[in-house]
Formats: sequence, structure tokens, C-alpha cells
Amino acid sequence: MLSISTKLLSLLALLLFLTGGAKAVQEWPLKGDIDLSSGFGDYRDGHFHFGLDLRTGGKIGKQVFAPESGYVWRVRTSYEGYGKALYIRCDDGYTYVFGHLSQFSAPVDRELKAAQIESEKYYQDLYFPEDSLPVKKGELIAFTGKTGSGAPHLHFEKRQDDTPLNPLKSGFKVHDKIGPTFTRLGVALVDDRSLLPNGERKLQVDVVRTGKEDHYFVDMPFYLNRPFGLFVECFDRGRPGGMKHSVYKLSLYIDDDLHYQVKFDSVDFKTNHTVSLEYDYLAAVDKRKHVRSLYKKTGNVFAGGRGKGTSEGRFGLEGSERYGLHEGRIVAEDASGNQSELKFRFLWGPHEHIYDLDSTVSVAKDTTLFYLSPIAGFEAFSIDSAIALLNRGKAWGQSPDVEMIEIGDGKLICKVRGFKFARAVLRMFLYTSSGVIIQDNLFNGLRKHGSKKLRIKHEIIEDGLLVTLGIINAKGADSRIDLYWRDSLLGTEYPNYIDMTKHACLIPPIKQYARIDRIEAATSHDSAYFMIPSDSLNIVVLGLEPEEEVAINKLFHLRAGVDYFYKPTFVELKWTPVLNKTAMRVSSDHYQILPKAFVCRKDFEISYRIPRKGKTNQQSGLCWLDEQEDRWVWLDNVLEGTTLSAASRGGGSFVSVIDYDPPTIKRLSLMDGGKYHDVRPPVSFFIEDTLSGIGDDSDIRIEIDGQWLIPEYDPESGRCSARPLEPLEPGRHHFGLMVTDRAGNLFEKYFNFYIKKSGRSHGK
Repeated sequence: MLSISTKLLSLLALLLFLTGGAKAVQEWPLKGDIDLSSGFGDYRDGHFHFGLDLRTGGKIGKQVFAPESGYVWRVRTSYEGYGKALYIRCDDGYTYVFGHLSQFSAPVDRELKAAQIESEKYYQDLYFPEDSLPVKKGELIAFTGKTGSGAPHLHFEKRQDDTPLNPLKSGFKVHDKIGPTFTRLGVALVDDRSLLPNGERKLQVDVVRTGKEDHYFVDMPFYLNRPFGLFVECFDRGRPGGMKHSVYKLSLYIDDDLHYQVKFDSVDFKTNHTVSLEYDYLAAVDKRKHVRSLYKKTGNVFAGGRGKGTSEGRFGLEGSERYGLHEGRIVAEDASGNQSELKFRFLWGPHEHIYDLDSTVSVAKDTTLFYLSPIAGFEAFSIDSAIALLNRGKAWGQSPDVEMIEIGDGKLICKVRGFKFARAVLRMFLYTSSGVIIQDNLFNGLRKHGSKKLRIKHEIIEDGLLVTLGIINAKGADSRIDLYWRDSLLGTEYPNYIDMTKHACLIPPIKQYARIDRIEAATSHDSAYFMIPSDSLNIVVLGLEPEEEVAINKLFHLRAGVDYFYKPTFVELKWTPVLNKTAMRVSSDHYQILPKAFVCRKDFEISYRIPRKGKTNQQSGLCWLDEQEDRWVWLDNVLEGTTLSAASRGGGSFVSVIDYDPPTIKRLSLMDGGKYHDVRPPVSFFIEDTLSGIGDDSDIRIEIDGQWLIPEYDPESGRCSARPLEPLEPGRHHFGLMVTDRAGNLFEKYFNFYIKKSGRSHGK
């Protein structure tokens, strides 16, 4: 009996390994090789991509099969989003979602069409009980298409408790032997005021691929002495030349210690808006949609990313980081386990300087000695040489009249000859054995009063208001800027000296600077020295109060609040009068919200009060200027009285435009007086509209003999089609077509056509 029992146990163990012990590979909903055009977690405007996009070779009508047995739980139809979408709940406990379909299986199609005809609405969101529409594994459930958006493909999701899972990590496999690709590495300062030596907050470098496949490196280390986070541009492909999509897992190691890791195993609908923090939003707006953050930005609650300790991937916040050279590497891994590695180095230094000026001694009328000492532990930087460079305009260069002398223990004497060198700007440049050049202490030449000729420039960036002073008559001097609101001094800031022609400082979006209408600047710390004023400004910090309403003028308003942003954010508001509104076909002046792109948690509201009542008010709508396409984009407007309101996700140019023109119809398949053999004649045409466009399914109505036909409309191509569900009797029939744009302009066409007695029905 013992022998038999042992054999049974061995057999059971083998069966367990073959079934439950090893995770089963699931059948894809499409037959044949699977090729992905988009991956799980890819960037989408305002959300993550919740599934996979399966390519269909540019074809519509490929068969879609149920990956598991279950039942049809939900069917949705819309002209946008997923288009025709099918949801099935299966016996394995998961829900599977299929989007952009062209057609459902016959049982589902009957239920859908019955609901559409009864309500005379194309848009539907139908739920079915468990026993009404059962499906079996491998059963035909739908056909692929391009409804909603995009080229022909199948959008496919796997969900658990309404949470999208990465199908490639939960049972579905693809043949993929290619590791991810790195293209760039970037550094972003993460404190509230620091700038890099060039006056910027970010730096990016291209990466180099080694002779060894899937290995990359940055050939030059960089020097940093302010808290920072890293970001990386990388993507994955399933095959050579395939479509780019997101990398499943990124792991950042510093000195072989895991510093930050992010994985796309699942996405929570409640936090999917944080896609604009996981990815570099400004890069994504610029069509670079694979730039990923390797640290937690303020407000990012995406659960897939985790950092070491409280720093959450940011380096330099704790204050205990070791000075000197650090080795970094980023490992990118796709869902099939293929890995690529990017190696880089950086030199970490003190917040202030490595060399300090001890004293200045004049040894002759034309000779000055500067005594400089390094900080304790300077040996960590492996400094090969130190020189003092002279600043002239934008350039830093050597002078034969400046000599650096070593006197032991790292101490230096800088010997300068010449009478004019008392006013020369000198900076220490340190050359290290690692190849890093450190711009260190600025130790001579800044005057108390500088040039009175300067330009004030400002730019709103992700972290605050970047103010730059352009010095016209180059002299080395200190500088200051004063910020005002309605002639009240809000505060004074002291820019960094970049070179003789440029000073820069970052102003954080804090309550102190909630409204700024003027900036004054001077090349001196002396408040009595000649100040240069900026033009009139209207700069506002949003996200400070629960509810905020800001007026550009008496007519145009912006409404937001703390819930609309992840952190307080500067915006600048501008107003340009439009003199001949009638000729321009607008009902407002030109308004700008700058910058053109910035991160929001949710859309804020803009509103415009049309100053006069008139017939054209109903045809007016707030529009945003798409500069890339050079066209006005009609927003989803609501008109209450004479006030238009709409939602916006970011900045740019806004105008209330009047849409006078009704839609036009082209290539209508039926003709006035036409005679047709088909007793279910197909109806097709193209809708063109100059501005406001088609809002939803209520804007298109097709009738034959007063009976509503289901309008299948593709907003991208403008094509609309329909077909009678039942055969038409021979003889005369009346056709009616009504198309209304979002401005209320109506196109109508009515005529009679005929069905011949020998008519036949073709197609479905």
C-alpha cells in the first residue's frame, strides 16, 4: 500500500505542476500572431492606457473570440472612446473588455438594436443578467473595427474587481525576444528654488549604446549639489520595427542599492489621472510619450511606483548622502522578461562651494592674491586641477594674468595681475579625475552697482516663475528683483549670477506671490539703485484656495481651486482686443492662459459673458487654438443667458467664435427619384463641418418613411452609414436627413426614392 500511495502522490504532484502549479497561458481573442500597437500603461491624455491594442493589419472585421466561458455583462456604444465595446464576465473571476468593434455577435446585436430603436438613440450602455447571454470559451463574440477612435485595431482589457490588469502579466503571452530601448537620461531639480549652472531646472543627455546588445551608458558624468530626481526616455517593442509602447518595469539603482522602482501590473481608475506625473507631461504634449519619471512627484498616488525611504526616488533630500562619485544604473524590463540596462555616473557635492575664499591680499599696486581653502573631505572629488576663469560676456576663459598656485593640503593662491582685475569676474573651475568639470565659487569682480540697461524676461515652468535678467552693457554685479501687486511690494528675490549677460532666479508659487502685476529689477542689492520695471503683468497662483475665480477682464473668468491641481501653479493671463469682431466672425476678444501646457488634476472652467444679446449668441462657442493644426477647436460649451462656459485642461489661446455655417453633406448614396433593387438600401454619406462639429448621436437623424435608422458615424473620417432593419415594400418611399452641429446650425434634406418590385436584399 505504501508503494501505491507513493505513486499516487507523485502523479498528483505532476498534475498539480501541469495545471495549478504552473500559471496557465490563456488564449488570445484574435487568432494568429499577436502584434501590439499600444501597451498597458501607455500615456493617454488624462489617463493611462488600460489594456493592450492588438493590430489587425489595417483590416476591419476580424473575428473576436471569448478567452474564457462566462456571459455578456455589458455593451456600450458611442461615437468616441471605445466606440462599440463589449464586456464579458467569465467563470475565472475576471472581466474582459473589447473596444473599437465593428459588429457584435448576432444575439448581442439583436439586443442592442432593439434598445437603440426603442430609444431612438445610438448611444447605449446596457447591462445584462448572468443567464441572458452566455458565452463559451472560444466562441465568436464580435468583429474588430475602428469605432470610437484610431486606425483599425482591437482594444483588449482584463479586469479584476473593475481594476484593469496588465494582460501580459496575467496569463497572456507574446513572442518577444527584444529588450527595451533607451534614448535619453534627464535630471530635474526637486527643491523649490535651485537652478543649474546654466539657469535651468532640467538637463537631458543622449545615451550611447554599447557594442553589447541591450546595454547603454552616458559617456560623461555630471555634477549635482541640489536635490534631484531622474527621468528617462525609453520604450519597448515586441518585434523589430514594431510599434513603440511603454516599458513594464523600471528599476533605478544607485551604488547597487535599489533607489526607485515602478511596475505596470495594474491601474486603479481612481488614480489613473496621475499619468501626467508618471510620465513627463510637457514631453508627452510635445509628442514624446515615453519619458518616464523615476521619482514620486507631488500628488502622485499611483501604487505601482515605490522609492527608498521617504525620499521616494529623489536624491539629496536627507542631507547624509556621501560626497563624491556615485554609480547609477537603470534596468528596464518588458513583460516577457527581456532586460536592458543604462549605466551613468554623477558627482555629488555640497550645497554651497568646495572652495571658499579665505582672504584677499594686495602685494603690489597691480597684483592681488586670493587665498582659497577647500572644505573638509574635498578628497572625495578627486580634483586633478583647479583654475580660475575670467568671465567676458557669456564666455568663461583663461587669462595669462591669472595664475593658480598650490600651497599644500588642497589650499590654493590665485595670483592676479593688472589694475582692472579688481573688477574682473573670476570663478573657480575644478577638473576631476572622473571627467566632471565643477563650476565652483564666484570669488571676485561683482560690483555693488552694475549696468542700468537690462531686460526682464519671465517664463512659467513646472516648478515656478523663472525670471531672467538680460544685462545689455556687460558688467559683473549683484542683482535683485522686486515683485509687486497693485503697488504693494510682495517680496525681494536675488537672482543667480550665470554670466555677465544673464542672471536668473526661480520664484516658487507660494501665497506671498499669489498675484503679481509688476516686476522691477536692478543690477544691485541696493534698493535705492535705479530699478527697471517690467510691462504690466497678470500672473496668478492657482491651487491655493478651495475655490478660486480670477478675472482677465470683466467678461472673461477662470474658475478653479485646490482640488484642480496637484500643487500650487503659476499661470499668466493676457487679453488682446479684437477690433473688427464681425469680420473675424468672433464675439469676444483674444484671451490667453499661459503657459500653453501645464499639469492639472482635473479640468478647470473658463467662462465668457457676451456683452450683447443677439441671435448669434446661440451660435457662439468658446474655442481653443490648436497651433499645430492651425485651427480653432470648439469646446463643450454651455450657454446660460449670455454667459458661455467650458472646461479646459490647460492653457493657450481662447476666443468665442461664431459658427454661422450648417454642416454639409457629400456623397449621399441615395438620390432624389432614385430607383433601387435592394429592399434594404444602404445609406451612406460624409459630414463636413467648418467649426463646431457633431456633438453626439442626437445631432444625426436619418429617417425612411418616418422610421428612425441607426446612424453609424465615424468622427475622424466624417463617414455616416445606416440601413433599414426590415425590407421595404416596392414603390415610393420618403427619405429624411437632419444633421445639427453643436452651434445649432441645421442641415436638412428630404426626397422620395423607389424600390423596384424585383428588389432583393443584399448584405446584413
